[in-house]
Amino acid sequence: MAETSPARERTRREIEQQAMALFASKGYSATSLQDIATAAGCSKATVLYHFNGKAAVLAAVLAPSQQALKDVVAEASQLPPAEAQELAITRFSALAVELRGLIAVLQDVLPTMEEMPEFADLVADGIELTHILAGRGADRLEQEIAKFAINGLLGECRHPDGRSDEELRELCDTAFRRLLRPPPTP
Repeated sequence: MAETSPARERTRREIEQQAMALFASKGYSATSLQDIATAAGCSKATVLYHFNGKAAVLAAVLAPSQQALKDVVAEASQLPPAEAQELAITRFSALAVELRGLIAVLQDVLPTMEEMPEFADLVADGIELTHILAGRGADRLEQEIAKFAINGLLGECRHPDGRSDEELRELCDTAFRRLLRPPPTP
């Protein structure tokens, strides 16, 4: 792999920043590689030098949030079910509020995300989060309720109706706690 110079790193970061702004304002599907290149002040070839396609640009944009979700899942997986659920509720609510600018972008690509290999780990972590929130070994209904709760939280974070971050975090925490039953203690 070629060495990266400070100029290349700046260009890559600029592409990622401009792509995020475009994905958030226009949507992933309506944003082209040429749009990203124009916004970043470079050529489409430069974008393709740094990324092997639009999905790879999105993967780079989402990498910090993907790592944060992976950390929540990894930490929760080490705990007993009730403690894991509690940690997942608290940390995922905070994460969703903190990264709410990305939620519109994520919801734009959710229907096709499983088809993009760049997001296999993100999809797997999302599924694992659902299992943790429902309680390991939960029945199908509890799994569906956890999925419903996650989707509701993401939708509320996407359209916060003028709520502050703290108000939104409290709403998400409370909604999770009311929808999800604590897993039984062994």
